[in-house]
Amino acid sequence: MKYFYVIFIFSLPFISFSQNLLNTSTWTVGSGSVSGFSQNGSTTENIREYGTNHIGENVILWEAVPDVTSSADGGWNGDYLSVDNTKKYRFSVWIKKTNSNDGHTYFGCQQSQSDTAIHSFSVLNLNNTINTNPYFWAGDLPKLDRWYLLVGFIHGKNSTISVNEGAIYDGITGEFVQNTQRDFKFHTNTNILKHRAYLYWDTNTSDRQYFYNPRMEQVNSNTPSISQLLGLNPDSKLLFAYDGAGNQKQRFYCEFDGCTVETPPAGRASNAKTIVSNEEESKEQNDDVILLEKAISIYPNPTKGVMLLKLDSKSNITLSHSVNIFNSAGILVYEKPSNSKMQIELNISDFSAGAYLVHAHLSNGKSVTKKIIKN
Repeated sequence: MKYFYVIFIFSLPFISFSQNLLNTSTWTVGSGSVSGFSQNGSTTENIREYGTNHIGENVILWEAVPDVTSSADGGWNGDYLSVDNTKKYRFSVWIKKTNSNDGHTYFGCQQSQSDTAIHSFSVLNLNNTINTNPYFWAGDLPKLDRWYLLVGFIHGKNSTISVNEGAIYDGITGEFVQNTQRDFKFHTNTNILKHRAYLYWDTNTSDRQYFYNPRMEQVNSNTPSISQLLGLNPDSKLLFAYDGAGNQKQRFYCEFDGCTVETPPAGRASNAKTIVSNEEESKEQNDDVILLEKAISIYPNPTKGVMLLKLDSKSNITLSHSVNIFNSAGILVYEKPSNSKMQIELNISDFSAGAYLVHAHLSNGKSVTKKIIKN
């Protein structure tokens, strides 16, 4: 009996993000300020390094590393950029906080204060009062260890809008979480503005706050949609591996384009490209799956919410990257960094009752998916 592999090819529409006024190409691995972004806090509190964003891409992140002093703890003040005060602008940034909720997250804009006539450059609240220290959001993000897209708006000077349109979106589900605290509008004399995002007042040296892909752009017909900013693949799903007789052998999550599974039952994928491999290779891969599934355990299962995922100490492998949980529809609903541990606690207390799949990445480059039941 021969075994086959099928590669599903998905495509996403081309997205042009060229109208971003911020130039993040200056973000190189290192510390401190770079062109277009002045450090907030000390150089040692502002680190740029490679890491993974909300969809697992390897990108350069701006990392806030607080010291024991309660003050500025990382982030940036962008350069002042020219704006048309009759137009609407959108500000956005991805942020993730880890370890604790000490300190506060800040996301805002800033008018120039270099002129003695400071109010000539101020932005206004939506009720037309002056705001000399404008933040779209200040406080704690909804959850730790999770990427959120924060979005805020500055409306044209003639706008009569009275309702805040800014919002926070979950980087795992793409869903709206809550509104930001305020939008603004331009003062009639405002003509320059900057983007800013900080960690402030955090004295817990184990905390980290990560920033990714800040944007400042005029809202027009070329502005990327929120869905495009989120970048979640609408075709992402749980895929299942089958043998030649149509028996299910393994299930795993396809997060990106071009996932590989064995031949599914007839009619499952009419547009798939088939690649034949030999029977011995497929048998060896299947044996590896069985050994890995025996090496990892999750208990209690069923659970009321808190579980322990643990690897057999004899397996010589550790958890790597993250542990993800998917619902029965194949949607990613929970993600937790695993930090090369042998075990990790998972808490799904706020989930609805039902069946879920836990997908664990391992240090040997493989992964295992196990079914759990939430009571």
